[in-house]
Amino acid sequence: MKTNTFKDILTVAALTGIAYYIARYYHQKKQRDKESREFLHFQLF
Repeated sequence: MKTNTFKDILTVAALTGIAYYIARYYHQKKQRDKESREFLHFQLF
């Protein structure tokens, strides 16, 4: 029973970490895209 609870906690922690990592990566990618778009806009106009 004790090991099962430990495994559940580990699973939840792993999923939370993965979700956090994906969210951070997606946010950074969006930010980079926005910056590059603005950069191109300033280059053209």
